[in-house]
Amino acid sequence: MKRHAFWVGSFLLLTLALIVGGILTLNKSSLFTQRHQAMVYFGGSVKGLYIGAPVTFRGVKMGEVTHIGVEVDPRTLITRIPVRLTLSTDTLQLGRAGEAAQAVDLPELVSKGLRARLILQSIVTGQTAVELDFRPETPGVLVAGDKAPLPEIPTVQDKLDALLNQVQSLPLGDLVAELRQTMATLDQTLKVSQTAIQSSSKQLRTTGEQARQTLQAAETALAQVQTQANLTLASIQQLSEVSKQTLQDTQPGLRQTLTASHQAAEEAQRAMHNLAEFSAPGSALRTDLNSAAQDLSQAARTMRSFADQLDDDPSSLLFGRTRP
Repeated sequence: MKRHAFWVGSFLLLTLALIVGGILTLNKSSLFTQRHQAMVYFGGSVKGLYIGAPVTFRGVKMGEVTHIGVEVDPRTLITRIPVRLTLSTDTLQLGRAGEAAQAVDLPELVSKGLRARLILQSIVTGQTAVELDFRPETPGVLVAGDKAPLPEIPTVQDKLDALLNQVQSLPLGDLVAELRQTMATLDQTLKVSQTAIQSSSKQLRTTGEQARQTLQAAETALAQVQTQANLTLASIQQLSEVSKQTLQDTQPGLRQTLTASHQAAEEAQRAMHNLAEFSAPGSALRTDLNSAAQDLSQAARTMRSFADQLDDDPSSLLFGRTRP
């Protein structure tokens, strides 16, 4: 009987040891690790957040969510979501590596800019987590104030939350109606465009056939023009050769003609020179010509006087002139 009691007692002690070891393993030696409790109040939706969700600091896990509640003001119906966090001091240390770790003071960290926000863990599952970070540029509004049983970490709104709030404030019904009307107008425009494109395609086919015929006619005309141009060039070349031969044949005669013309020009120049000397005032030839002209004039007056005498007395030719 004593032996049986010994084995039962040993089994109970072993079982108790295993239970204690499992608890210590699952809680990561939580019995020997100091933990800090903190509260976070969210004013919007915490969809996707669950008990046991990780609490991270720039991607490093330092705790988990241990409680999620709902608080409603009966007068204003303002709702807020209190979330209790458990933070591990093994992960959160103040001071550099190798130095003595300082005691964690959450209110002091909050005054220096410690803020909490919701982040999306997975797009597929939609689960969210709590992210802590220092953002001293954001206001640290404490919702619970001095009445909070635990230190409170202020929250900041995520950019995704701001975008969702803006989307929720949009008149989606009007936008959907306008979108439907726009789609109907677009569909009608596409139908009209399709009809116009089909008509234009037919016209383009006709125009293309006409252009092809025009190109064929132009090619034929260009071929004829090229043939005529070749014949014309051949005729011009033949005429050039004939002209060249003609010039070669007439070159001696032209040379003689030019020589004779040059000599005639020289003789004409000498004749003009002699004429100039002849007509120059005071020249001997001109003086002789003037004397001869005067003698001829005197002889003409004498002949005129003789003619007048014969006219008055024809017998004077036989008997001589009668003296008065």
